[in-house]
Amino acid sequence: MESVAEGLWGLADYHEKKGEIGKAVKCLEAICQSHVSFLPIVEVKTRLRIATLLLRHSQNVTHAKSHLERSQLLLNSIPSCFDLKCRTYALLSQCYHLVGAIPPQKQILYKALQLTSAVAPDVSVKLWCCNFNSQLANALIIEGDYQNSISTLESGYVSASQICYPELQMFFAASILHVRLLMQWDDQTAVEVEQALNRCDQVWDTIPSERRAHCLGLLFYNELSHIFYRLRISDYKNAVKHVDNLDAAIKQDTNNMSQLQQLTLELNALNQSLSRSDIPPRERSALSARHTRVQGQLTSMAIATTSSTSAGNDYLEPTYFGNTRRALQDKLLLAPPPINGEWLPKSAVYALVDLIVIIFGRPKGNFKECDKRIQSGMHIIEEELVRLGITDGVREVDLQHSAIWMAGVYLMLLMQFLENKVAVDLTRSEFLEAQEALVQMKNWFTRFPTILQACESIIEMLRGQYAHSVGCYNEAAFHYVVAAKVCCLTWHQFTSSIQQQHPSLHPKDLGSAI
Repeated sequence: MESVAEGLWGLADYHEKKGEIGKAVKCLEAICQSHVSFLPIVEVKTRLRIATLLLRHSQNVTHAKSHLERSQLLLNSIPSCFDLKCRTYALLSQCYHLVGAIPPQKQILYKALQLTSAVAPDVSVKLWCCNFNSQLANALIIEGDYQNSISTLESGYVSASQICYPELQMFFAASILHVRLLMQWDDQTAVEVEQALNRCDQVWDTIPSERRAHCLGLLFYNELSHIFYRLRISDYKNAVKHVDNLDAAIKQDTNNMSQLQQLTLELNALNQSLSRSDIPPRERSALSARHTRVQGQLTSMAIATTSSTSAGNDYLEPTYFGNTRRALQDKLLLAPPPINGEWLPKSAVYALVDLIVIIFGRPKGNFKECDKRIQSGMHIIEEELVRLGITDGVREVDLQHSAIWMAGVYLMLLMQFLENKVAVDLTRSEFLEAQEALVQMKNWFTRFPTILQACESIIEMLRGQYAHSVGCYNEAAFHYVVAAKVCCLTWHQFTSSIQQQHPSLHPKDLGSAI
């Protein structure tokens, strides 16, 4: 029966290469649904393959989860198969994450870590430890358990150090800094944040320069974390250099991607020309030489612009933050296999950098550059929302659970861009444009009230600023009061904040608006 299974696996490979995912899944499910029993390990490998296909190419997370849960049950009766067990645990954890089932996700990850502690600590085992600690830390962050998340990330950092893997060490060091930035600060934690920041710098310096070129995701993660830290302590001067580093990295990556695209188009055209049978020998020879040269350039550029650690190891397709299928060059991988996870997709990071440039440009009056960045960022976000299925008329209730987190990222970024657009337009007394942006913000909030709940007070504050700018002081006061109620600010905090922004407003104006 093993030969039958191998035949169906081969047929599934054929259909997958042709993009016929449904047929590939049916070939594999024929093994699982057969009246004749296969060996447990054959069924486990088949179900793992089905789950991987579903996670990569569909939104059917529940179906993938059921196959992985069955695989886990089968593996419980098999004493060996360490790698298969780890792959099952890792993918099942990702499924639980995508459906929002955090307690079972934590349970499966604790089992996985227990498994790794029971075998000889070779490189493969340590890599799986890093994977499971990374996912567990992510689950703990979702629950707001930052302290245990840091402890888990520290365990991952130790595992990466034991196998002398600086890229993985950098991943965990940057993640620890990220979590510490999320926590409330006091005198003690401020020191710990500074230590986490210094460790990031030290570990980054240990990565050879030729290998840093393959760590674009880590570069962005590290630089953005430094920017958030500098903004948190109001050190704007030292934050600027990190913004410049990010901007330069984006320009370089954009140029590389453009060259890759041009070379790909040229290679396709050469392939089409060489496929003709009526080409003279001399011309065919010249085309073949050109084809070899272009293919060599394309290969070398592809290696330079993508992580070399990811090549040929895509069986654990990262699905932490939604499972929209993207090409490797469209990702910012944070770590080598078997982690491969993204913090944010490349498009979201690019939009975030545009937003940061706007934040630093507004106080300087660089409104032309701000306009350019607002248009660029909003264009990126609108394209990604369409890819997630968010078009005109789609509302929050229409979203699949696995798309909610990623949709939330892009929607929150969109609201930040619109907020800055309103601020720039009001500064330039372009009231009609500001009003249009406010209407857009309100419409998005109406369609996605839960995801954008944190934006409600911002919208009311902007409406208040707009009303104040056009001389409608009572209406402005009303919106400020609504914003205060939404934020649960105390009256003293509220009045102090408003009077700092608008000295012409008297407290009695605010009181009369209640």
